[in-house]
Amino acid sequence: MHRMLHRGRRGHLRRRAVLAALLALTSIGVTVTMAAPAQAAEPRGTRISRAEIIVRAYDWWQRRIPYDQEASATDVEGVRYRTDCSGFISMAWRLSSSRTTDTLDDISTPISKANMQEGDMMMWDGAGTDGHAVLFEKWANAEKTRLWIFEQASTAEDMNHREAALSEFSHMTAYKYGDGDGAADSRNESFNQVAGTEVPNPGISAPACNSRTLPLFRLTGYRNVEMSYHSCIRAESSTTLTGWIAVSWRPYSGTDDDSTVTVGTKFDGFGIHPQLQVDDITKKEWECWVGGDINAAASGVRGCSFSATRPTSGTVTVDGFLNWDENNDGLFAFGPHYVYGSPVL
Repeated sequence: MHRMLHRGRRGHLRRRAVLAALLALTSIGVTVTMAAPAQAAEPRGTRISRAEIIVRAYDWWQRRIPYDQEASATDVEGVRYRTDCSGFISMAWRLSSSRTTDTLDDISTPISKANMQEGDMMMWDGAGTDGHAVLFEKWANAEKTRLWIFEQASTAEDMNHREAALSEFSHMTAYKYGDGDGAADSRNESFNQVAGTEVPNPGISAPACNSRTLPLFRLTGYRNVEMSYHSCIRAESSTTLTGWIAVSWRPYSGTDDDSTVTVGTKFDGFGIHPQLQVDDITKKEWECWVGGDINAAASGVRGCSFSATRPTSGTVTVDGFLNWDENNDGLFAFGPHYVYGSPVL
């Protein structure tokens, strides 16, 4: 029953630990003090981009999570959500726990269906019976009479991603996550990401970066790929900053019996999404797609960079997420793989 109260495991609301060791960074004549990398994740139930909502939804769909009102399943970070329609919406919106069709509207705002954007939902609270909720992905035609949705549909259909007529949802109300004012200081809000600047071989070894190794990419028909990510932040002046996330890749150094081919369509897509965060809350997100560059070279470095006004207060970091499709099947690049541990500015 969608309206049933369920207390899913809450995500940990973790603060960034600013370590005692400080690094001196000099850039364009300005000396700044930068702390060592922080290791905490962004709190759940805060601001989230529409792109992040959709890739979280794709994760459950590609994993074929079955429908069950009494069960739960993990998101990509291991936090559990109830596997019915409202639990799925809670997971996609990265809430702290599973809500129901009675309580999702407490943290969302009604909107016109004609104004729906990716990551919004349509919901019917049931009026005394079982309610239902679906996640809007995109319009399927210019007239906005057909659309693509995700849903935990039923025990017969399970996790679903389908095209449908808008008229099918005439009994539902459309909502966007958050208070609807679009203000950058809102703690819970869905917002649009913007294009970043793709940068070939950005700096990844400076004190302003933190680097970690990604799991091995075991590719069919191509040499397996080793890859690392690098989350970086740099003060350009007292009022501006530059941030970027980069990936570096190279052929697997171990034994790979599948193939020795290193150049070609290893990935259908590879997305880099740096997020500017203040006190762990994402204020803005950029995105770059670098799959073509990775496919064209056996090894290299590519990054997604941005410039922004430096906040006047608070702990400033650049984290974000990656997403990719390594199956060469033409599907959407799934994920997200979260990037944490940026240095603190």
